[in-house]
Amino acid sequence: MTTIHQFAVYEGQEWVLPADNEYYEVFFGLDGRSLEGWEPPVMRRVEEGERLYSDFPWLGEHAPLLRQPAVDALAAALRPYGELVALRGEKVWLLNVTTVIDALDEARSQIVRFEDGDILAIERYAFDAESIGSSEVFKLPMRASPVFVNEVFVDRVRKAGLRNVSFEPVWTSGTTD
Repeated sequence: MTTIHQFAVYEGQEWVLPADNEYYEVFFGLDGRSLEGWEPPVMRRVEEGERLYSDFPWLGEHAPLLRQPAVDALAAALRPYGELVALRGEKVWLLNVTTVIDALDEARSQIVRFEDGDILAIERYAFDAESIGSSEVFKLPMRASPVFVNEVFVDRVRKAGLRNVSFEPVWTSGTTD
């Protein structure tokens, strides 16, 4: 059995956001292409209230950010699935996932669509396990796709002792939908 997770935020976790609001659209538009030659944005840590340090500060499930301990522990394991791009301002790296797999089983997923048929939201995921294979990290070929990880990756994070990182299981192979 394989369990697929997405990154999750928890109450009090630190957030790191672009200083220029126009970059939100850039992060939503990450589609698996390399960012080589890209001019990275300036990022800022949200200072409102008390925030817990995280080795994966929150920007969104579609654009994981890593601090140095996470880069040190996971860079080699992440290399086949994307690129780590240093951002400016706050010392964080963006995991730009370049592994895009068309693995969504639309018939068994619960999907909310726009009138034109495009996907607005996915309320329950179902995947084609064969398409995913042994990929530890991937995205779907849709705008603002979350980054999905398997249990091998989650175990890597846990064994590395990385702090204040949360995952939400979204699908397990072999389960009845």
